[in-house]
Amino acid sequence: MSLIFAFMIVSSLVWLIIYDPANILTTALSASGGGVTLAISLLGIFIFWMGLLQVAKDSGLIEKLAKLMRPVTRWLFGKQPPEVEQLIATNISANMLGAGNAATPPAIAAIEKMSEPNQTKASAPMVMLFVVSATSMQLLPTTVIGILAANGAENPTFIILPTLIVSTVTTLIGVLLVKIAYSRKRKKKACRGDYQSPVESAGGET
Repeated sequence: MSLIFAFMIVSSLVWLIIYDPANILTTALSASGGGVTLAISLLGIFIFWMGLLQVAKDSGLIEKLAKLMRPVTRWLFGKQPPEVEQLIATNISANMLGAGNAATPPAIAAIEKMSEPNQTKASAPMVMLFVVSATSMQLLPTTVIGILAANGAENPTFIILPTLIVSTVTTLIGVLLVKIAYSRKRKKKACRGDYQSPVESAGGET
């Protein structure tokens, strides 16, 4: 992926140097200025949601939300410690609100706590969390709405319904594929006689 981005950057610079060298500085300044403006606009959204999630955590709302979501999270990730369940609940809640940046830290922390000492491969719950976090079903895509508003969109909220449909479908497909993949893996282990853990059937294997 890094090679692809490097090729795109180099080819763009070569094209500008050959066909429009006078426009290089103007384009660079315009792009950098737009990037700074967009970053400042998104910073406010990011700070707001991070603060809101911290308040929810300190008030015990995340803990209650984790208990409410426990049937779903245990079906997806298997039985996990309460702290991991709270991190997962925080991640899913932030993603549903479109705050992807705020959702990343709890997902990383949850995966770290799921890992065993000297573990070299991701377990099924880790893969499932990665997929759920990456597809991120969104009820309110606040980050996308913020980007559209910052770029002068007349109706930035028009993206809500399409985003909800697409993110829901992709999340369901991702969850289904992970379940199918690890179900086949468990069956192969069972045929070899080395399938041991009954917990794996709930959320995956380690």
